[in-house]
Amino acid sequence: MTVPLWTRPRHHPTGARVSIRLLAFAETLLTDEIRFVMDRYGAPSPGPVRELQVGQTAWEDDPPWFDNWRIDAMKVIARMQLPDADRLDAARHCYSVVADVEDRPDHAHLQAAWAVARWLVDRGCFAVLDPDAARWHDGARVAALAPDRPFDLDAEIGLIIETTPRKEFGRGHALHTRGMVKFARPDVMVAATPDNANRLMEVVRRVAQWMADGEMPSAGQGLDVNDDHEFFFVPLEPGINAPQVNLNNDAVLLVPASTLTG
Repeated sequence: MTVPLWTRPRHHPTGARVSIRLLAFAETLLTDEIRFVMDRYGAPSPGPVRELQVGQTAWEDDPPWFDNWRIDAMKVIARMQLPDADRLDAARHCYSVVADVEDRPDHAHLQAAWAVARWLVDRGCFAVLDPDAARWHDGARVAALAPDRPFDLDAEIGLIIETTPRKEFGRGHALHTRGMVKFARPDVMVAATPDNANRLMEVVRRVAQWMADGEMPSAGQGLDVNDDHEFFFVPLEPGINAPQVNLNNDAVLLVPASTLTG
């Protein structure tokens, strides 16, 4: 089988870094009997696989670090996204798959990371966490991923609307992405209300796809969405022009043109 490379048809190099982290959890040490086969698991070439950092942490090695992934907000998210979130309580081993590389014209390292994650599931892991996207993936779902599947933005990022109104947005809600750091791109945020949240979610998703494909907005750049929805990109400054939501990444704020022109 030939694994098609996930390309970025609009790529502009930025000098930023691609940062990918996947954490796979298991109750026991994994078997060493299953060999990694690139096309079986979905890696397009050996180079990106060799550049990954794959590690293992037992609960006894660092209990606070380990437990941080399965308590509080992360446990709430796990209960929404995993069929048996309580199984995390029994996990004693965490396997990490990490990439830190220059901005690239393809997503080869992302494909390689998911290929290794599928291999770890085959060897005994039951859940995979994508912490930058705040997404849990059931092991059975990861194992079922087609190795030759196309790139799917919705599988790689979180698109979230915060439930608490924020004063920085005039009591509006923060609607934002998580996980764009995997593409060496900033996350995207906009102020939303219950009336316009669905429309703005599609706008934010469209911008995220545009950047995942390789574009990079500049400060003050305009964005036309249909004929009557125009926005501008401005740097996001937490606590000043936007709330602090701990994105762990740079971000841009979409500002409606009407708020700038009066």
